[in-house]
Amino acid sequence: MRELAAAVLIAAAVAVSGCASTQSFREGGAAAREGNWDAAVEYYRRALQEDPDRPEYRIALERAMLSAARHHEAAAAELEALGDLPGALGAYRRAYDLDPSNGQTGVRIANLQQTLRERMEAARAPAPIEAMRSQARLDTGPPLLDPVSDEPLVIEFTDTSLRDVLDFLGEAAGINVLYDRDFEDLTLSVSLAGVTFEEALSRILAANGAFHKVVDPRTIVVVPETPDKRGEYDELVIRTFYVSHGNVETLAELLSTLMSAPNAPNAPQLVANVEANAITVRATAPVVGIVERVLAANDKPRAEVVIDVEILEVNRERAQRYGLDLSRYSISTTYSPGGVPAGNGDDGASAASGLFSPGRLSGVSSADFYFAVPSAVIDFLEQDTHTRLVAQPQIRGQEGAELELNLGQDIPVPTTAFTPLAVGGASFNPLTSFQYRPVGVILRMIPRVTYENEIVLDLEVENSTLGPPILVAGQSLPTFGTRKVVTRLRLRDGESNLLAGLLSQEDRQILKGFPGLLRLPILRQLFSANDESAQSTDIVMLLTPRIVRTHGLTQEDVGPIHIGTRDNPGVTGPPPRIAPRPDAGP
Repeated sequence: MRELAAAVLIAAAVAVSGCASTQSFREGGAAAREGNWDAAVEYYRRALQEDPDRPEYRIALERAMLSAARHHEAAAAELEALGDLPGALGAYRRAYDLDPSNGQTGVRIANLQQTLRERMEAARAPAPIEAMRSQARLDTGPPLLDPVSDEPLVIEFTDTSLRDVLDFLGEAAGINVLYDRDFEDLTLSVSLAGVTFEEALSRILAANGAFHKVVDPRTIVVVPETPDKRGEYDELVIRTFYVSHGNVETLAELLSTLMSAPNAPNAPQLVANVEANAITVRATAPVVGIVERVLAANDKPRAEVVIDVEILEVNRERAQRYGLDLSRYSISTTYSPGGVPAGNGDDGASAASGLFSPGRLSGVSSADFYFAVPSAVIDFLEQDTHTRLVAQPQIRGQEGAELELNLGQDIPVPTTAFTPLAVGGASFNPLTSFQYRPVGVILRMIPRVTYENEIVLDLEVENSTLGPPILVAGQSLPTFGTRKVVTRLRLRDGESNLLAGLLSQEDRQILKGFPGLLRLPILRQLFSANDESAQSTDIVMLLTPRIVRTHGLTQEDVGPIHIGTRDNPGVTGPPPRIAPRPDAGP
């Protein structure tokens, strides 16, 4: 009677489940006919959840998801045309969730995210230190000449004294020209047309082994070009650069290597202040300008990412069932016993991105198969009553920093050390100390954001359990079961990756019968009741990294820095020495 009642209850439950799935399927069809594709997707998904073995449910869900994705994609394009970029981004994300195979939608999402980030950064008010740096840049520069005219000149001299040429230029521009005591005059011929006073002065002096120093806006001194004279006339400044993001010791070493020149006069000196996170420089004003440009290009904030982690504990049979059913239309499978298959990426690189290796499947090793799983599988598992959500944290951190998630407990593990009772004694005194070992799901990640806005993730996943204790030298010690995965993934912004195969096996055996007969090989099957059961669960982990802050590079950061010559260094060549006209701006 009990067996009959149980069979009746099972049949009734199956009938109720079938009715519920049929009703959801009908409601999905009605929503599809009305053009309400989002509702159709939810109804079809519910029907497939209640009855995963119906192929028509899978086909209807697939068609509804594609139609809903096209609807959201069209709506996103309209919002983007109207200038509503946040709304367009949300619609594109919804379309990409429904149809992850559409690569163009993924590209649009990445482009919109980049555009919105740039707008947000541009709308931010500059920090007060930026104004201070601009003022310090002006104060560091030498005085500028102020000629009476900036009209282009035409210069024609043949076999003329250099001093006479320079005096002529000074008179034409209203500039007083003085000469160093070691200046030696010479004879030259020069022909220049369409040049300003400063250009003519610099070219003539450079061609004849001399340079000039600006004393005030109306006076210059002409000096022979020698290291001793450079050391005598080039004025030194001390300036402190406060570093916001970089390591001052690393930056100081970089600058020392770049700015070192053999036999250069007034070699720059750099001192790193670790406590203030600053670098103090003692050098000439042009060299300080070079240091400022190099620091601006290297003192960039690290990119930041947010990683959405979702950990599910799934019944092993249900996980296999969903995976096999859905493979007909959206799960791609690759057999690769030698390692992670290559050639799945856009550039043909390693295909670690978006792949996971399940545990033992029908006796085949988990290292031989890799699956790219659509988001629909996760949706089904999340709604399945046989699935338990273990955790759903969100971790944010900088690139290069280790992010760790530990879900479990710390187990004390005894460690015994033996020490002699006395110096030279033969007896030993045991000293026991305890160290704690974490047990549970342990996730360690080190993200790195590439300059192409992709995320490289060094990942280590460990699923450890506490096993039965064992006796070692009369002492009961704990045992541990550990399953660990160490890999490197390359993911795009917002691309999800599924990790599975961290199995948990629970075996149970119950024997009831006559004492003594339970241990006999044949009689225990006749005179006892045997109840053996095995339960296997799979830990499924979904990782979705998103970039919340990029490196913030500008065109000036990646462009070249022209630093002039060895004897006359300066940003963009020799430093400007001509004051701008009042109407010309800075």
